[in-house]
Amino acid sequence: MIVLNVMEKYIIDSYARLGNILTSKVGCVRVPHGIYFGVVIMSLEQTACEDLKAFERRLTEVIARLQPATTRWRMVLVMVAASTAFGAYLWLTDPITQDATFFQSLLNHLFFTFAAFSLILLFILGIHKKVVSPSIITSRTRAVLVDFNMSCDDTGKLILKPRPTAT
Repeated sequence: MIVLNVMEKYIIDSYARLGNILTSKVGCVRVPHGIYFGVVIMSLEQTACEDLKAFERRLTEVIARLQPATTRWRMVLVMVAASTAFGAYLWLTDPITQDATFFQSLLNHLFFTFAAFSLILLFILGIHKKVVSPSIITSRTRAVLVDFNMSCDDTGKLILKPRPTAT
C-alpha cells in the first residue's frame, strides 16, 4: 500500500476525469475518482521502456526456442539431400542404366529411389519452412517494427533507429 501526496492525488484525479488508463504493477487499471490506494503510477517513458523490454525478451525467447529444432531439420535436410546426390551419382554412372527402361533402372537403384522419394516427401511436408522459421519470424517482425522506427537482429534483439526529422 502506498500513500500518495496531494499532488499525486491531483494527477490521478486529472487522469481519472479524462478516462485514461494508468499502468500499475498489477497491470492496467482504470482508476475511479477518489480511490488511490495500492496504485503505483509509472511515467509514460517508463511504461514504454518496460513494454519494449518485455517484447524483446519474448521475441528472443521465441527465436532461441526455435533454434534447436531448426538445426535438427537442417541436419535432416542435408543428410537426405546428400544421400540423394550420392544415389544419383551411382545411378547415372551405372552402365546398365543406359540399356534399361526408366522404371527398371529405378528398381535397380533402390537407394536413389528411396532417397529421392524421402526428399520429395520432406518438401511436401514443409521442411523448407521449418529450416528457415526463425528468419521468417524476424523478417515479419522487422516489417512491423518499421512503423515504429525500430528493427531487430537475427536473435531478436531490438534496434532503435533515430527518429526522422521533419524538414
